[in-house]
Amino acid sequence: MSKETHFEAFTFAGQHDTTEFGLDNSALFPLALKPADTWKPTLEESIQSIKNLSESGELFEILRKHGGALLIRGLPIKTPHDYSDVAHAFGFPAHEEVGRPPLRTVLAKNVKTANEGPPELPIWPHNEYGWSTIHPSWVTFSCLQTPESGGETPIISSIGLATALKKQAPEFVAKLLQKGVKYVYRYGLKDVKSNTGTSVIGAYGQHVKSDDDNETTRKKIEKEVRRHSNYFTWHEDGSLSVTHVVPIIRKHNDTGLTTWFGNLTSAWGRSKYHGATEHPYLGDDGSYHPPPEYGDGTPIENDYLDLALALAESLQVFVKWQEGDVVLLDNCAVMHSRSPWTGKRTVLAALWDDSRRRISDYPRSESRPAASTSPDGLTESRL
Repeated sequence: MSKETHFEAFTFAGQHDTTEFGLDNSALFPLALKPADTWKPTLEESIQSIKNLSESGELFEILRKHGGALLIRGLPIKTPHDYSDVAHAFGFPAHEEVGRPPLRTVLAKNVKTANEGPPELPIWPHNEYGWSTIHPSWVTFSCLQTPESGGETPIISSIGLATALKKQAPEFVAKLLQKGVKYVYRYGLKDVKSNTGTSVIGAYGQHVKSDDDNETTRKKIEKEVRRHSNYFTWHEDGSLSVTHVVPIIRKHNDTGLTTWFGNLTSAWGRSKYHGATEHPYLGDDGSYHPPPEYGDGTPIENDYLDLALALAESLQVFVKWQEGDVVLLDNCAVMHSRSPWTGKRTVLAALWDDSRRRISDYPRSESRPAASTSPDGLTESRL
């Protein structure tokens, strides 16, 4: 680190060495920084130091070396607006969410609650919006209040997971490369007590007005859905299922390595937890949790689903929050999850884009369906 940044590295229990993931250098994952020596930065000094890191290019070089994850501890962040100012210092353009499954509340510019699902429920490893063609390149989190117990945010190297799966289940990786993954999200009429508990309106109703009739409401919702999927179904109870077929084994352009980019592990963990592994996939929380499938609509073998989830969880590094912490994740190289907690916990999130193309696809065989083609058994919905 250059002296101008005023930060120095520190270590904490559970960090991994990046050589475990297949990177060509040895470094700790994640990189953890704190104010150096006796420096007690003001909010303005914290913002300027992060801007210096970003504008010099040093930030992106250290992120690449350290597997795409950075924890900065010891900043005087007290409010959502403080966090917003610090997060904007990284220099990324804000990301617009399309088809938002979790409940979130906007608290400051491009800052929202991370997930308003019940604290007793875990969230399993995933890349943010890894199930969609519209997803952020970067994710930041900050903690304003620590819980009595639990509440850690585990982070997982997507590159490390891809490396482990290629060694332990190369035939599974080959099938994923050939077929991609199919996700189905079903949105009900009302928000429910769930980590994927937003409603149809919450996910796609940004432009719906209170006095819109049913036909107008559906037209507005479907226009929003078509931004990232042409395949959706309205059900008799008024709920909406939206289907996505996307790659999951991809190339991380900054490193040239294979990465895992998706929500397969989180979808499977959630399906199992809520007893929703059989049709119609209605869980004990009143929400729908269909397990992921291959892109051609055939079931993914349970042994492979279990293996992917177990490997992801074995790679977790638990970030035990302190007030004022900021975490920056390369969403194309790092997954995250959430541990249950007791007490009051306030962790905020912000999603960011990048002008560069951060991940790309490997050549697919002719038998793999393109993301724009209709998955087996589905027809494009029309008014």
